[in-house]
Amino acid sequence: MKLGTVMSINLSDNDSDNFNSILVSLLDRSTTNTLRCYPLNPNSRHIPILGEQVYVIVANSDTSSASSQSSRNYYMSVVGLQKNVNHNALPSLTNSEGTPTPNFSQVSNGIPIQNSTDDKVDFGIGFVEDSSISQLQPFLGDVINEGRFGQSIRFGYTPQNTTQSDNKITGVVNEPSWKSTTPEAPITIIRNGGQSNGYNKFVIEDINEDDSSIWLGSKQTIGLKSSNTFTLGITPTNLYKNPQIILNSDRVVINSKSDSVLISGDKSVNVSTPNWKADMDTIFSQLESITDALLQLAPAITAATAGPVPVASLTTAGPQLLSTITQVKTQLTLMKQ
Repeated sequence: MKLGTVMSINLSDNDSDNFNSILVSLLDRSTTNTLRCYPLNPNSRHIPILGEQVYVIVANSDTSSASSQSSRNYYMSVVGLQKNVNHNALPSLTNSEGTPTPNFSQVSNGIPIQNSTDDKVDFGIGFVEDSSISQLQPFLGDVINEGRFGQSIRFGYTPQNTTQSDNKITGVVNEPSWKSTTPEAPITIIRNGGQSNGYNKFVIEDINEDDSSIWLGSKQTIGLKSSNTFTLGITPTNLYKNPQIILNSDRVVINSKSDSVLISGDKSVNVSTPNWKADMDTIFSQLESITDALLQLAPAITAATAGPVPVASLTTAGPQLLSTITQVKTQLTLMKQ
């Protein structure tokens, strides 16, 4: 296994031989050795940027057989040189003003390579350093996957006494934003775009402040601030302690490309807007009551008279109303569970 710096990256599929490959310059002061390397695990790819360091190993290639062995270089995940999720590139020798950039030890302590106006550091076409990205606060036993720009998936639980420290564990500053009386109950949080506490600082997912998120709870209370209230009898999200899935963003679109959108509730389906909050059972029950009343009214309208003379307009309107309401009643009867 050897350590090297990423010098170039092939993002094109025009050349099958170089598909998914990068060029790595091995960190050997005596010689310059550049290797073409491929992802060790093609099912889970961590695409590096220029200047990041990766470990290189040698293993069999696709031309190997039982009688003939051929090898290929493969690269593993990026080395956390800057201990940062946005990038871990090795800085160039000088910045745009000609003053020294951070040395290796400074970089390893998490000093950003450049500010937004420094164009001397080449990360690769299209990549922009964001020194405001903060990492997720870890808790003992967590499994966390993070992207470079504030995306994350946490497979967690609800740790207790997280701010306490001893001679083995340094307590955290940030406590979970969710609560549970069953610490071991699992929770999965998918977040896209979150808050920032600064470079190489920790943050906690916040369902109300993160750009978009999906929370899969089991026995936690999750402090979602609903845009509108629901009807009486609906337990608010921040008090509900049973399994629930919450999607939160500025806009949520549910679309079916070729079939149906199906929504089913064992107890209720509630809809809430700034002006209305309604339970679907209540709406349809009221509609059914109105339909029944109109069915009784239609014959009376048809038979209405002005003295001994039938009212011609009502004589015509009555049967029409009866026909329409009968159709509505039939559809409601079919819809009723």
